[in-house]
Amino acid sequence: MAHRILFFSKRKRRTLYTSFIVRALRRIGCDVVHVDLGARRRWLGRALADRSVRRMAARYRPDAAIVFSKDILEETFDWLNARMQTATLLDDYFPLDHPVTLLGKRSDVFFHTMMGQLEEYRAAGVPRPVYVHSGVDPELHRRVPFSRRHASDLAFIGTAAYPDRIALIQRLSGEFDLRIYGQGWGEHAVSARKSTIALPEFRRVCASARIVLGIDKAADRELYFSNRTWFVLGCGGFLLTRYVPGLERLFANHEHLVWFRDPEEAQELARFYLAHEEARRKIADAGHRFAHEHYPFDRMARNLVKVLFEGEDPDPLTNPGPGHRPSERPLATGDR
Repeated sequence: MAHRILFFSKRKRRTLYTSFIVRALRRIGCDVVHVDLGARRRWLGRALADRSVRRMAARYRPDAAIVFSKDILEETFDWLNARMQTATLLDDYFPLDHPVTLLGKRSDVFFHTMMGQLEEYRAAGVPRPVYVHSGVDPELHRRVPFSRRHASDLAFIGTAAYPDRIALIQRLSGEFDLRIYGQGWGEHAVSARKSTIALPEFRRVCASARIVLGIDKAADRELYFSNRTWFVLGCGGFLLTRYVPGLERLFANHEHLVWFRDPEEAQELARFYLAHEEARRKIADAGHRFAHEHYPFDRMARNLVKVLFEGEDPDPLTNPGPGHRPSERPLATGDR
């Protein structure tokens, strides 16, 4: 018998992230109703939105409710929590005073895609924090033909949100043909091609930029990185991203992607790989293949079901192979 799940989240029309999870749950046999309670509240008001979900749940009789981040009304969650299994799913780094912590304390399971924050949540009173990896959509994350309009040496997709990120982009833009897709860059003397892009254009950037960059809001948390990492690999891009603790547990350096530890190393690695096209192609191919073979969203969905309904631990991570040690650089003396 299929598990019946109410999945609460915004639609994420640009990245489609939550839709990928719903699609995967359905592919593995779950019966899922995707509820955008925020949209209902805007249309109906708070009280009517809450009432509409209660009526839906009474008819649908779900086995569980999964809430992405904090995309639910507090009174709706409490009503559901008294009647079925509940889980919160978090895919970003938030401080513990964020409202999602209160939701996690009341959930049966608190899924988080950042391993390094689990003990913080446990110490804050979240009863069952569980690491669950993200992944790629087997159909929508795919390679597309090269687009001359999106061609560049380097590309970055993201906002001008954090000092480390801004400093790195400013540094690299002074040397390389770097195209940026994101908001807020104009005030930092760096121009962006577009403020936002949706998945079809994301795929074209990955197909056409020689290197796609990654740098997230924190570098000191175990296995914390945004879904940009998965999506670039899934779309076949060559990813040069900042190292975070434990990244070697998921990927092999210089085999599936390449990581840097500081701006100087990022600059050095960009120079090296721009000059070595065949090496870039092999890494992009291997990263694309590895992500799709071992980390489709279906695997994430199976882990959600396994933990929530069967009370078991998620599957262990796939061994990515040795790659290079985290501190090791690939450049031979003659290449520097």
